[in-house]
Amino acid sequence: MSSEKTAGLVANSWTERGIAVFFTTPALTQARMRCNDGPGRCEFVLPSLSGGKGYYIMPWKSIMSTITTTLHDRVLFEQIQKRNVDDPIKMRYVTLDVAAQGLAGPRAAQKAREILDGEKQYQIMTTFLLILQLLKLINISPNNLIEQGLGSISAQRELKAALKGVAQRLNVSQDELYMRIETLSSLVAPIGLPQASEPGRLRALSDELSQFSHHLRQWSLEMPDEIAHLGVFEASIADLTNKMSEKVVKVVHNETESLSELLKTWEKNFSALREQVQQLAWLLDGWDYLIGEFRDAAAKGSREREAMVANSFALLPIIPRNQLEIISDQQAHKLTTVHRRWVRANEDWRTGLLDYEQVQRNEVRKAELR
Repeated sequence: MSSEKTAGLVANSWTERGIAVFFTTPALTQARMRCNDGPGRCEFVLPSLSGGKGYYIMPWKSIMSTITTTLHDRVLFEQIQKRNVDDPIKMRYVTLDVAAQGLAGPRAAQKAREILDGEKQYQIMTTFLLILQLLKLINISPNNLIEQGLGSISAQRELKAALKGVAQRLNVSQDELYMRIETLSSLVAPIGLPQASEPGRLRALSDELSQFSHHLRQWSLEMPDEIAHLGVFEASIADLTNKMSEKVVKVVHNETESLSELLKTWEKNFSALREQVQQLAWLLDGWDYLIGEFRDAAAKGSREREAMVANSFALLPIIPRNQLEIISDQQAHKLTTVHRRWVRANEDWRTGLLDYEQVQRNEVRKAELR
């Protein structure tokens, strides 16, 4: 096991910050996985088990010999390695697949299956909206197709003929056009299209950061100074993440609104668009858990809210330096010292033993995923 790092909040890049992993073992809650030497050689960054300063950097082998882990977490790590997970989007689907097996309890399993099915339906809707957008290129109204019923033979025949006309206009084969539409739909569905009735998951999560930040600042006005400092800092990170996310969403929406140009210059523009979506996934990685904790604390008293703010600090998804200079080493040390004093003054669940009550709370949080 490597030594603790003092300024664990600060990272120079997304890969150094690592991917948040939704483990159910309390000591591993939202541990961040880093695979700088490749997917097969990963290490995990987790807050000090004793509540002391710094962060532990541990390979899985050391974790297994130090901490009692749940079956869910052992299977999750096996799947992470098997699928060579190296970004937050892949991590999320592996997490949902493992939860769907029932290893985090029946509620989490049911929720995971609902999410996977819902996202499949949302992607189908996204594909449909993209096709409707393309039909406008050749002045075909979708109303007639909808009236016939999209599943009818006549509607399918008319749609196929219409897309053939689109393919010819874009100077690509029909098969290539279908492939590009499906690939684009899969990529942008987590954000959603501007004309969609509901936003995609990542866009909705970005929007929630504003509410999270607003309430955290309000809570901080009634908290002791030391906890209030943590709350204000967390709110500022949420605000900044939201603003950066909104810029990415705007870029993606602009690209999809110029759909014919995007499909025509596919090789040139698709990789850039994919980078934007991946950027958004990295920006928002880990915030869904903290927002779940926030909702839970919002329904409780001041003591629970203070605990939420203090515990969230160690899990805060700080924006790396290569994205934006947001926190200095001196600031990180000062805030970490405040956090350490609070943790040591209160009961802390970060031990090597398995706290089954906390495991159950983590399973409940898993069942609240969207």
